Amino acid sequence: MMARQERDPDYFFKYLVDKDGHLKGLFWSDTQSRLDYEAFGDVVVFDSTYRTNKYNMPFVPFVGLNHHRSTVIFGCGIISHETNEAYEWMLRTFSEAMSQKHPISVITDGDLAMQRAIRVVWPDSYHMLCVWHIQQNIVLHLHDDEVREEFRSFIYDSSSIEEHERKWIEFLRRNEVTSEESWLHQMYQMRKLWCAPYLVGRCFLGLSSNQRSESLNSMLHTHLEGKMTLFDMLEHYERCLSGRRLNEAILDIVALQSIPFTDADASSLEKHAARVFTPCMFQLVRWSINAVSKCVISEILDAWELTTYVVAKIDRREKKFEVRCEMKEGSLYRISCSCRKLECLGTPCSHIFYILGIRQVEVLPRCCVPMRWTMSAKSAFPPTRKSEMYDYLASLVRYRELRNLSHAACFRACQSSEEYQRLKMILSEQDGSKESSRGQEECIRFGPVLPQTTEIDCGDLEKVLDPVHVQGRGAPKKRLQAKMKKQRSKRKCGYCGVEGHDRRTCNKLKEQTASYNSLYKAIGKMDAAAEPQESDVVLVAKWPNRLYPMVAM
Repeated sequence: MMARQERDPDYFFKYLVDKDGHLKGLFWSDTQSRLDYEAFGDVVVFDSTYRTNKYNMPFVPFVGLNHHRSTVIFGCGIISHETNEAYEWMLRTFSEAMSQKHPISVITDGDLAMQRAIRVVWPDSYHMLCVWHIQQNIVLHLHDDEVREEFRSFIYDSSSIEEHERKWIEFLRRNEVTSEESWLHQMYQMRKLWCAPYLVGRCFLGLSSNQRSESLNSMLHTHLEGKMTLFDMLEHYERCLSGRRLNEAILDIVALQSIPFTDADASSLEKHAARVFTPCMFQLVRWSINAVSKCVISEILDAWELTTYVVAKIDRREKKFEVRCEMKEGSLYRISCSCRKLECLGTPCSHIFYILGIRQVEVLPRCCVPMRWTMSAKSAFPPTRKSEMYDYLASLVRYRELRNLSHAACFRACQSSEEYQRLKMILSEQDGSKESSRGQEECIRFGPVLPQTTEIDCGDLEKVLDPVHVQGRGAPKKRLQAKMKKQRSKRKCGYCGVEGHDRRTCNKLKEQTASYNSLYKAIGKMDAAAEPQESDVVLVAKWPNRLYPMVAM
């Protein structure tokens, strides 16, 4: 990794060793991943997976959504044990790599150590449990179909918190759940992490599970195997990462060189949305535009520089939404809807498009177009669709050359206060002279510049020993189940108990059956008229699990 950092000065890595010098934690993120987090780090999904290295250390990728709604990788780490301390170190190191920028929302599985670490390191981030894992636990702990469906309603029903609490108490009473150690009571204690009323209005970009992370783990397992060293694991991870970025580059080129098709009679808002959103996101926005025909205004509340429209669906007039339009200097300044889709998913809802059409707005307001869903979101990428790829590559090469030169100049200047002040003045004058020129616009294209990591508090590489093989908890038992089945003893016959065959091919059972058949034939030849007395009947013919009456001769 030190060699990689020489080629890529913004490559970040940090590791942790135990008292004996064995590796117990590692995190790394390259320049592109850090730039991606700067643009798309509002929602982070992470999960641990096993069987990726011979030390059985859990592999923890941090992923999110890019402007094409594709999975983007922010960084990865490995830890020796899934403890509170290990996850706290991982999250703090992640924050250090990302300039202490914390995500708005986090999605994880139900691991308690993860939950505690997030509350400590990212206390202001919204946390949601993976719905897919909750569904698996529903099947495992609840055995009645009606109870399962009623519990699922608490996940998706976005009624008020008071209504949710009332329904939950009734649900427990009706199913006679009294033990505080039951799974239902445990889930109730974590209700703020999975119940819809507690998550309304929070930005999760439409994600409700960590399947992005699970999908990445599944793809990594096609390249990674349990016998790999950490060095081999990193090489295969880089190969997987390159494939992801190639797919993203292809989508970028398509978005730059084309505009999604719209009908000839499409509205001006739809045509403008096709130009500003990426093609993948425009398909979601178009769905909201098409739903405008089902909207109707039921009431208009006009106030000073604020107009509130009460909008409902034609087929569901009892459910109403308030669209608030704020005016500033005679023009539309901000628009919002009580359904909170714009805040949660980052795309305007059908109610907003309906009101914009009523007000004859032809261009989407800036508040309705989050930059993360446009081509301008990508740092160091030209915002216009007609830009040439050559311009982007040439500017990126110039940026890298200047960045490498500035590293050496800054290092020398920080040795003395005079040189520091002189270089600072030069850079300030250079930055200020571009504020009113086209160069400033070109500079903005590159997005935020990452802070340089000039010190790594991790000791000498030669002193780091191989990790100690650890036995994970929970997941390894499930993942290693197939291998354990292969080591079971051979199948035995259920009749004679001998290995190598079963009841269908057991010779001893066939011989016993043949003797019983011959005995039945002898009984059938007896005179049917001579019925035996009750004292003459004895139970002697033994068939597996049954007794047959026979006549005493």
